[in-house]
Amino acid sequence: MKDIDGLELSPKKAEYIKFFASRAGVKTTEIASKFNVDPSTATKIIAELSKTDLITYTPYYGCTLTYRGKEYANFLNRRHGLIVCLLVDVGMDIDSACEAAGRFEYFVPKMVVDNTCKKLGHPERSPCGIDISSDTCCCCPGEE
Repeated sequence: MKDIDGLELSPKKAEYIKFFASRAGVKTTEIASKFNVDPSTATKIIAELSKTDLITYTPYYGCTLTYRGKEYANFLNRRHGLIVCLLVDVGMDIDSACEAAGRFEYFVPKMVVDNTCKKLGHPERSPCGIDISSDTCCCCPGEE
């Protein structure tokens, strides 16, 4: 995904995108329950995310990621997995690395993610079990 820098969304909105990636047709009540917010807050976040071209929302049917939203969710998972790989590589245990990555991953730009991927030899899976998708911007820059 060459047209992102990884910092487009707030950490909370990125968490919503990751949640939507795990299922289709996520209803407002599920979102409110998962994130421990009022349904009105979930509706507000959905409205804001709908403007990003990452999700579609159909009343009574719920939220679904668009193609671009799925690409972005893949990037979010890739970023998390690579940060965990890096932290384990410098000596952290897997659980601590996964927890630490969750605290700061949303502030790591795509350029750092791509460079980390190169430095670590393009791992396919993180120590915490996340599949790390390849990215042509990282692996084969001339093929974008």
